[in-house]
Amino acid sequence: MTELAEDRPLEAITVRAIAARAGVGYATFFRHYADKEALLADVADRLTQEFLARIRPLLQQRDRRGAARSLCDFVLEHLALYRALIAGGSGETVRAEMLRQCLATVAEARSHKPAGLLDDLIVLHLVSSVLYVVAWWLRNLEAIDPESMAEIIERLVLTPVGGLRADPPKGL
Repeated sequence: MTELAEDRPLEAITVRAIAARAGVGYATFFRHYADKEALLADVADRLTQEFLARIRPLLQQRDRRGAARSLCDFVLEHLALYRALIAGGSGETVRAEMLRQCLATVAEARSHKPAGLLDDLIVLHLVSSVLYVVAWWLRNLEAIDPESMAEIIERLVLTPVGGLRADPPKGL
């Protein structure tokens, strides 16, 4: 699927095309995945896990700019796939699935249990904001270099969200 996403929009990729590119039979695909969306969920999960493994040390060191730059580099390394997944014609549906997958993966990767509803909301806000900002960047890639985009992500999302943990409202 990732190779096919380089050549065509996600909605134009069929299970038959995926199976053919993978060198497996059509029925074999369904032994592993219920449908194309299940494969998409797996791809999103793998991308998220790989990305989290890369930026976790930067976030632990509180290097927000480094984490944002790493995000931009990661997106560029997987540009065709990210364009297909979050900036492509499937738009909202795919971003919603990626958000769901990213939230699940981030929840599993957390080093601590959520301290309350605010912690859950912070993660939702962080992940959804980053996905939408990256989708915007992918539509404007020619106009904004990765270093500038990293600064935007740091200033617009990471720094404000980082400050939310310090003083939660009562009851959250």
